[in-house]
Amino acid sequence: MTATEAILNYATMQGRTFHRKDLLLDVARRKEDIRVEAIDLQINRLIASGMLRRVGHGEYELTDNSLPEFVYRPSEAEKEIYGKLKRQFPFLDFCIWSPNVLASFMLHVPNIGYTFIDVEKDGMESVFNALQGMELNRNILLSPSLMDCDRYLTGTDAIVVRQLIGQSPLTEVDGCTVPRIEKIMVDAIGDNELFFASGSEIYNIFEYARERNHVNMSKLLRYASRRNRKTKVEQIINSIDNDKSKKQIP
Repeated sequence: MTATEAILNYATMQGRTFHRKDLLLDVARRKEDIRVEAIDLQINRLIASGMLRRVGHGEYELTDNSLPEFVYRPSEAEKEIYGKLKRQFPFLDFCIWSPNVLASFMLHVPNIGYTFIDVEKDGMESVFNALQGMELNRNILLSPSLMDCDRYLTGTDAIVVRQLIGQSPLTEVDGCTVPRIEKIMVDAIGDNELFFASGSEIYNIFEYARERNHVNMSKLLRYASRRNRKTKVEQIINSIDNDKSKKQIP
């Protein structure tokens, strides 16, 4: 692992802000062959490049220039469905997205054509009934079991109504509420509808998502805790980081 990778990985794990002394302790604990001088040199270079900023004595923060924010762009069809539901249920919390967004982070691209409507629990049946009344010519599934997903989702353009977990990482794009990358990553661990992301693919998803986009670790771990998946998330990230470290050893 290079000094730059050590700095950026540690900063990401700490939620963007970190102390130099804690970084050095982490490097020593991991037995990385990186000198203190190299760490200090790369910190100064990252500050000069705009990827880091100094926020206090020996304290630094990743800037927005470090990695781009992930943005889920809803399709025209998703915007139309979202708009109809929002007009019918203006006070209901829900988001819309398609799991085909995960394909760009996977080695083996599955045939994914369905759409999620994640809705707060009390509104799930109402939204399910509203979608059935829209004559969309698509199967509408409500909280499908793993068996139902295997039978009815592969290769289809169904709509799946699922429960929206409280305090999910969400944002607004083109007038639609959509998930942030942190929600997508945690949902990929164990959700029935995302069965294709199991096994080694979940490691690919986490590795490529973190390499290409800014991932807010505090949001990721907070949401993972709400879904009882924090330990699994930490295990995946540590495994990826350890593998990278081994590859750096000549």
